[in-house]
Amino acid sequence: MTNKKTSIGILGGGISGLSTAYALAQQGIKATVYEKRSEVGGVIHSVQQNGWLVEEGPNTLMVKDQSTWDLLDQIGLNDPMVEANQIAKKRYVVKNGSPVALPSSLGSFLSTPLLSTGAKLRLFKEPFVAPSVQQDESIAQFIQRRLGKQPLDYGVNPFVSGIYAGDPKELSVKHTFSSLWKMEQQHGSIAKGFFKRDRSKTSAKRALVSFEEGNQMLPKAMAASLSEPVSTSTTVKSAKRDGERWLLSGDVDGTSFEHQHDCLISTLPTHVLPEVFGVQSFEELSELPYAPVSVLALGFKREQIKHPLDGFGMLIPEVEGCQTLGALFSSTLFPGRAPKDHELLTCFIGGDRNPEIASKSKEVLETTVLDELGNLLGINGMPVFSHHTFWPRAIPQYKVGHDHYLSLMNEIEQQHPGLFLEGNFRSGVSVPDCISTGFETAQTVHTFLQSSS
Repeated sequence: MTNKKTSIGILGGGISGLSTAYALAQQGIKATVYEKRSEVGGVIHSVQQNGWLVEEGPNTLMVKDQSTWDLLDQIGLNDPMVEANQIAKKRYVVKNGSPVALPSSLGSFLSTPLLSTGAKLRLFKEPFVAPSVQQDESIAQFIQRRLGKQPLDYGVNPFVSGIYAGDPKELSVKHTFSSLWKMEQQHGSIAKGFFKRDRSKTSAKRALVSFEEGNQMLPKAMAASLSEPVSTSTTVKSAKRDGERWLLSGDVDGTSFEHQHDCLISTLPTHVLPEVFGVQSFEELSELPYAPVSVLALGFKREQIKHPLDGFGMLIPEVEGCQTLGALFSSTLFPGRAPKDHELLTCFIGGDRNPEIASKSKEVLETTVLDELGNLLGINGMPVFSHHTFWPRAIPQYKVGHDHYLSLMNEIEQQHPGLFLEGNFRSGVSVPDCISTGFETAQTVHTFLQSSS
């Protein structure tokens, strides 16, 4: 590169920041990554204890594009990668106090008790439902209008809790289920959009994966591939414009520092931005809502559980009146998650549905979960292992009106040349979303450097 502007700082050593740093490095551009914690990964954190392997954050990685497969190959994760058990394709949803497998074929759809005969027939009306004239609409409004109430209650509602820990009555369909929203916008119907979708593109292999030592192997491998070591145990207290550059102030293990960068990429959560940047426009952005979630991993002897645990997990719709959002059958999903003849369940509590319970103590949550899952899965006795993690701001909520926050981010970047905002609060909450967004941000920064040279 011949650019004068080659000094780049990245705030945050989670998957968003590391993906950006990695993609920049592929273009020959070094970046310094600042991470507050002692290790990289952010919410991707794996804990190993006495034969148990617990994911405190994301449990799986859905790989569906070639760029991610190439990434895993380039950072040496092909060998330790493990694909999900084939029976993980089976997923359960609770109805009337019992786990019911989601239909996987036309025959099982026709016989499933999740929807009444009337609700199934109602689906055929979808192509004739007029598109909405609203610019933004909640998931609940969209699904109930196009498909009916039962598909909302027993199809979409539990999956919204599983992905976003959110409330479909609040979340924007345009920003969460964008493919469905676009089908209605472009074709007037979900069904018409499905049949008219472009099938000419050859899609990459799709697989649900993790790694032998847990998902944190991914950010660790990405960090290890960088020529510039990640600056861990580093607190950035202030980021201010200093002429044409950015001045960072903070401390590393108690020792103060000041560094200058030509470009700054912030992947910090929105609620910490006002304190770091000290700019009024960040105050409004910090109001973007997040859902609190507690993750409770419970281990049992195999004989303590009557249910075969033959699937990905179990989701609990809001109409069932439980406080537990759902549970993953972690030891079914991937090998090495539990000692021999034991099972590991990873349970999720709180979210936007029950935010007040998410912050309760481990003891209170364990009692709640055992009361609810004990009946649903036929659990006898107390767990032989438990691990609790509370995330006060687990997942950003793309609620109706989210366009306001996106516009605000664009305005902030225009007002502060050389500053780029990136993270799961902007372009998708999943790990693959953050990886692809990191790659896109790297390209945007590269273009900025070339135009500024």
